[in-house]
Amino acid sequence: MNNPSENPNPEASDDALPPKRFSRRRFLRVAGAAAAAAAAGAGIDGFFIEPKWLKVTAPTIALVNLPPAWSGLRIAALADIHVGRLMGLDDARGAVDAANAARPDLVVLLGDYVSRADAITRALVEVLRSLRAPLGVYAVLGNHDYWTDAPAMIRIFDDAGVRMLTNDHAVLTRDGQPLCLAGVDDLMAGSPSLTDALADAPDDAPRLLLCHNPDYLDRMPRDVRVDLALCGHTHGGQVRLPLIGPPALPVGNRRYAEGLVRAPSCPAYVSRGIGMVSIPVRFNCRPELPVITLHSA
Repeated sequence: MNNPSENPNPEASDDALPPKRFSRRRFLRVAGAAAAAAAAGAGIDGFFIEPKWLKVTAPTIALVNLPPAWSGLRIAALADIHVGRLMGLDDARGAVDAANAARPDLVVLLGDYVSRADAITRALVEVLRSLRAPLGVYAVLGNHDYWTDAPAMIRIFDDAGVRMLTNDHAVLTRDGQPLCLAGVDDLMAGSPSLTDALADAPDDAPRLLLCHNPDYLDRMPRDVRVDLALCGHTHGGQVRLPLIGPPALPVGNRRYAEGLVRAPSCPAYVSRGIGMVSIPVRFNCRPELPVITLHSA
């Protein structure tokens, strides 16, 4: 006679029992815990990991009619170092060391080197002086450089052996082939003029433009040829949300947030830059040092 306390089906197990209902209340608890964990992880990443986690990127850009002598040109572009409250000289030195380690042919500096006047120091001169590139180091000013002390920044670049291109250009030569490197003044705080920057520039040379604020690309004259513009200023927004992108950008044209974009009259590369302003956060938007390689299209 069977014992009623025994399992009438010895082969049955807990696995064969119907699953417990996943109640709405339990779902909300689990979802809330997951959201809190994700928010905590994002906060740790945004405030403690990404802000100083410099990424050296390697964009390759093809330019129409680039002479063979200039194909393969490697350009390290440092933007928005912002030495001051949130960024220190060690951050600037780390960016310079990363640029030198990439062994570029040319170094360009795209503005906003400091965020406060007391950051314009002899020590900053020494950091910038250590940049190395066979074709030289060239710079333009950004709005924060004007808002602190533009004449002092210009003196720093002179002392560091960096050539400032304020509505001016330089002609570089490789294997007898010229390349024009131009720079314009800052859009927000200066008086940019592409016409002045390229006055008397050789017609047959490729033309690269240094321009801190990419919004100027929508305003520059369309009848003056530029083959590629290199810009900064945006920081990529510092915070880039999945599916949404950066909630805020310091430019009127959101197309110029970051990376390789097409402006009305030329392609442009917009760097996310190295430093930060306002709040010490970067999320899904690591600081960037692009080392750009040019090739013939």
